[in-house]
Amino acid sequence: MSIFNYLLNRNLAHVRRFNNRPMTFGESVAEHSYYVAHFVQLICFLLEKKKIKIDSKKTIAMALIHDSEEGFSGDILNPFKHFNKKIADAIHEVNKETIHLMFEDLPKDISGNFIGLWQEEQKRESIESQVVKVADSLSLISKCYEEIEVGNHFFHEIYKRELKNLKNLDYSWWKKIKSQILNKAETVI
Repeated sequence: MSIFNYLLNRNLAHVRRFNNRPMTFGESVAEHSYYVAHFVQLICFLLEKKKIKIDSKKTIAMALIHDSEEGFSGDILNPFKHFNKKIADAIHEVNKETIHLMFEDLPKDISGNFIGLWQEEQKRESIESQVVKVADSLSLISKCYEEIEVGNHFFHEIYKRELKNLKNLDYSWWKKIKSQILNKAETVI
């Protein structure tokens, strides 16, 4: 095990997202994970103001590694990944079996912690994992908006779908802050 070897691995910076769409500005998984973590910070701040209990440090850590498996698998296109339950389940199972490869150079306690965070995020049962999911959607919307603003109409459909999903999301904590985040969403596009 070598933490130094782990630090040298920048593969998430080279995994390109949306590889089936024309893009004006490419986005790597590492770049996406930064925005997810930053949006998590914002959401946690709003939740704390509303006196909703959340472990912000854990949530940010979870956001930073939420797509780590893509260092092994690459970015699997969402329409394919969710084409049917059988495919989704198979991809999820492979991810569960291979996530340890992303952290294998780390000491067991650190690796175990990262894997545990990744597994918790996948279940979407804790408020922390749900916040990461919402931040993930907000990052997707933000990327779509960036592309749409420069005339790339290939991202309209994703933008509209993801915004609709967020508006209809039923997490109790989300209902308490949703209007603060989405208050001008209709006027943007």
